[in-house]
Amino acid sequence: MNFSELKLIDKSIELISGNPETFDVIGISHSDEPKESTFVFLKNKRFLNALGCKSEFNVFLKSGLMVEKEYWDSVDKEVSEKLKSQFGWVATLKSVNEGMCILSKPFYDILFGQLNYQVDGRQLNDVEIDPSAEIAQNVFIGEGAKIGKNVKILPGCVLMPNVTIGDDSIIFPNVSLYPFTSIGERCRIHAGTSIGTDGFGYNFFDGKHQKIWHLAGVEILNDVEIGCNAMIDAGAFTPTFIGNGSKIDNAVQISHNVKIHEHVIICGTTGIAGSVEINDYCAFGAGAGVAPAAKIGKGAQVAARAVVSENAVVPPGEVMAGHPARPLKDWMRSQATLRRLSKK
Repeated sequence: MNFSELKLIDKSIELISGNPETFDVIGISHSDEPKESTFVFLKNKRFLNALGCKSEFNVFLKSGLMVEKEYWDSVDKEVSEKLKSQFGWVATLKSVNEGMCILSKPFYDILFGQLNYQVDGRQLNDVEIDPSAEIAQNVFIGEGAKIGKNVKILPGCVLMPNVTIGDDSIIFPNVSLYPFTSIGERCRIHAGTSIGTDGFGYNFFDGKHQKIWHLAGVEILNDVEIGCNAMIDAGAFTPTFIGNGSKIDNAVQISHNVKIHEHVIICGTTGIAGSVEINDYCAFGAGAGVAPAAKIGKGAQVAARAVVSENAVVPPGEVMAGHPARPLKDWMRSQATLRRLSKK
């Protein structure tokens, strides 16, 4: 898809700088890590401060930048000139919220529209299955799937197209793996779990909730265990990610774009909202909740039923409790105060 086609989809797009016709656009990437032949959205100062923060580069001459016009008009000349020098092209659009919905749909159609969901990839000779893998009856394996050594897949599982499963992993009955789900080595995925489902992402305009189309799938590394009936959503423009050795209990919800690093423990019925980042060795008690875009520092703990607020930053090693979650000692003092007041 080229820039001219993007302008036909969203007629509010206006080119500010660069020559966008020098490369085709193959998708959308996240603003914290712009990818070649993609564009990223920039809505406000918070996203500006994080722009490229997870990339090893600071110049993205084969990437484009879509900036909300009202915000672009408010930035000073030094900032605008820097952005023009960083990206291959810069354009404005009326609304990033609207653009995310309108512009993600054609890329979703390109990525998912030609996938075959009806015919098993084994019939099409379009799968890679190691001879040592054990696959039960009543398992569907989509085209483009790759299944490693000594993998066990039990009855009722559905592997949609372009799923990858690493060596020595076991997939228990009735697990559903959506397209572009990658599972590492020695993983255990228990019965009824769904991985790679559409992220629950909508923006409200024109009188209704409009869908953001999720393009980036799920990436799970090695030695991960996921309990029964867990739900892990695909990322929008960057994969939902679970790092080595992390363990996730039954009935846990992990939303789009979540980053869970290594050796994290998440107990049953916990809910992790979109774009949360959880660093190594964190632990969550049963029924905990984390609101969107929170960052949980290395080794932090969140007590059962505690709820971490949106955009909160939990320091490394902190123990949080209550609703809204706060340091455990603070929460215990507040509870003691409430008990004293209730006796008066």
